[in-house]
Amino acid sequence: MKKLKFALMFLILVALFVVAYQNRVFFLNKEALSVDLKLWAYQSPAIAHGLYFLGFFLFGFLLAYTTGLMARFRSSKMVKELNAVIDSQQEKISTLRGEMDLLKRRPVEAPEPQAEIAAEEPSEAPALDSESQQS
Repeated sequence: MKKLKFALMFLILVALFVVAYQNRVFFLNKEALSVDLKLWAYQSPAIAHGLYFLGFFLFGFLLAYTTGLMARFRSSKMVKELNAVIDSQQEKISTLRGEMDLLKRRPVEAPEPQAEIAAEEPSEAPALDSESQQS
């Protein structure tokens, strides 16, 4: 993969060199920039077109680098926050597993048999009926 990346970069640089060489007359031609605001006018010294291209390329590169750097800082901050959430949830999971193991070791109390509960209910019901009949 590194060889492919190197070859691709080499081909791009060769293509840029060919374009610059074929248009060397344009890139070496000098021109001055002027600004006229009616109250104030300015004319820069004559600079080659190639230097304008280079300057704007560097400006765009720095602009893209700074925006990428800010995005990288934001994403690294988010990664730290998410790792903190993961750690807290891992701690919660370990405490819950500990509680679960503790509950598994504790002997389970046997619930009251359903037959005893059912046997007690009918005996109380006739007593209430006999009291209501006496009144």
